[in-house]
Amino acid sequence: MNQLNIAVVGLRFGRTWMNGFRNHPDCRLIHLCDIDAAALERGVSESGVTATSSHLDAVLADSDIDAVALFTPAPLHGEQSTAVLRAGKHVLSAVPAATTEAGCRDIVVAARESGCTYMMAENWPYEPSILKAQTMYAEGKLGTLFYAEAEYLHHTESLWYKPDGTPTWRHTLAPLLYPTHGIGPYLHMTGDRFVEVTAHAVSGQTPPGSDPGRSWLEVAIMRSEKGLVFKLLNTFCNAHPGGHYLSFYGDKGSFETGRGKKARSLATYWTIGDTPREMAAETCEYPPLPNYVQDMGAHAGPAISIIDDFVKSIANGSPPPIGPVLSSNMTLPGVCAAESIRAGRTIKIPDPIEWW
Repeated sequence: MNQLNIAVVGLRFGRTWMNGFRNHPDCRLIHLCDIDAAALERGVSESGVTATSSHLDAVLADSDIDAVALFTPAPLHGEQSTAVLRAGKHVLSAVPAATTEAGCRDIVVAARESGCTYMMAENWPYEPSILKAQTMYAEGKLGTLFYAEAEYLHHTESLWYKPDGTPTWRHTLAPLLYPTHGIGPYLHMTGDRFVEVTAHAVSGQTPPGSDPGRSWLEVAIMRSEKGLVFKLLNTFCNAHPGGHYLSFYGDKGSFETGRGKKARSLATYWTIGDTPREMAAETCEYPPLPNYVQDMGAHAGPAISIIDDFVKSIANGSPPPIGPVLSSNMTLPGVCAAESIRAGRTIKIPDPIEWW
């Protein structure tokens, strides 16, 4: 295939992806975009790319750019992804797909009408422990899943303000508007979707510098189309070490990741008939990675696989693993959970296949 000309927009988290695209044999990194001049300067220094801009409009207008990697603030994802698709360019977007129902709908419609590839860069389906769960599920070792839960504990307090004291987008982002790390692995693995959600917000004492009434922790209980119940706990401010955790309960077996820093690598599981009657533990590893992984930071393992799947999808004209409908199915439960907290009742979750 001809090399894809790539632009990376947003160079904070986007630095990982910049280096991934720069080294991918089927890609040519040709443009960097960020409103922060210092971030642009650092990106140019690291990548050698000289074409830069401070606004997405310049990227949209550049006919040489085939695909855009969007790693901008979450509230911008819906509008920006839609604009890129409408400009006839492929999109790899950071999570979540959007922070509103309209944002998700616009992405699905724009992807359908433009014929361009949209993929959301949700990394947890690519983590080693979850790959083990996927294998066990596909082999029928877990049977029919009827309950699952996930925890996403991320200390973002240091990211709530810019150096000049002005709030960042993370300052007001409700925890459940960032649901994809928790529910994404289940949805990707099973093809299920969530149909309704009830959510609650709770807090400790307001930390210094925060707004009174800010939620420390939010919990959602979701029911799926297949009848599964899923509990999701998300927090951006807590008296607990950061980390992840996922578990799946089936009628033939159960699966749990490790907790905290072991969530990515530790898989524990038990299936009916196993003796002794206790969870077996297995340390899981990423598939062999290219040498340039050392340039990509903490998310390098899944990022390399995500980039490769995105590029292959464009080259083959095939649907990406996490396309517009699945990305909306991973995002909308969080949008509806936020509405549940505001309204104090259960909220029905739209089916994005109706927009496709």
